[in-house]
Amino acid sequence: MLVVGLSGGVATGKSTVSSVFRAHGVPIIDADLVARQVVVPGTSTYKSLRKEFGDEYFDDEHGGVLRRDKLGQLIFNNPEKRKILNGITHPAIRWEMLKQFLTLLITGTKYIVFDTPLLFESGYDKWIGTTIVVWCDFQKEVDRMMKRDNIPKADAEARIHAQMDIEEKKKRATIVIDNNGNIDELREKVKEIITKMDKSWKPFIFRVLFGVVIAAVPYYFFKY
Repeated sequence: MLVVGLSGGVATGKSTVSSVFRAHGVPIIDADLVARQVVVPGTSTYKSLRKEFGDEYFDDEHGGVLRRDKLGQLIFNNPEKRKILNGITHPAIRWEMLKQFLTLLITGTKYIVFDTPLLFESGYDKWIGTTIVVWCDFQKEVDRMMKRDNIPKADAEARIHAQMDIEEKKKRATIVIDNNGNIDELREKVKEIITKMDKSWKPFIFRVLFGVVIAAVPYYFFKY
C-alpha cells in the first residue's frame, strides 16, 4: 500500500485535490472529518474540552454541540490556548485515524490518502512515503478564505499565520501542486499525479512484504 499525505494552506485547494482522489476510488482519511467526530457530545474529548474552555463554547440549545467558529476565533489569536486545544484533541484524532488506516490495510487497497492540514506540524510526514502540498499565493489564499468563510481580512490572515509557513511545507513535500489557476486546471494536475501513482510498483512491493509478515505470524506462533 502506498501511503500519501496531503496538506496545504487553509484555503489553497486541498479539499478539491482530496475530492479528485476520492472520485477516482482512492480511500481518504480526512483529519478534519475525524476532528469533528471525536468532539461529538458524550465523548471523552468533548468532556475535556468543555471542562477546559467552559460552557460558552458549546451550544446547549442545539444538543450541546461544540461552537467551532467561536473556539476557532479564540485559538487562532491565542497560541497558548491553541496548544491546549491540540493537546486534548490530537491524541483522539491520531487514534481514530490509525484505526481507519488499519482497516484499509486489511482490505488490501492499493493506496490511501491522509488529508490533514497539520501533516508536518504533527510529524505524520516522518512515516508517510509520499507527501503532497497544494499551495497558492498569500493574497489569493486570503481572498479565497474571506469568500469561503465570510470572515474579515484580519481573521483570514490570522488563520493562515497560525499554521506552518507554506514555503516550509513546499520544501518538505515530495510533490508540490501550484493552485494559482482555476479549479479545472487543478483537477487536471491531480489526475496526472493519480496516473503516475497508479503505475507505481511501491504498493505491490508493500503488499508482498505485508503478506509475508502475515503468513509468518501463524508459523512462529505454532512453532514456538
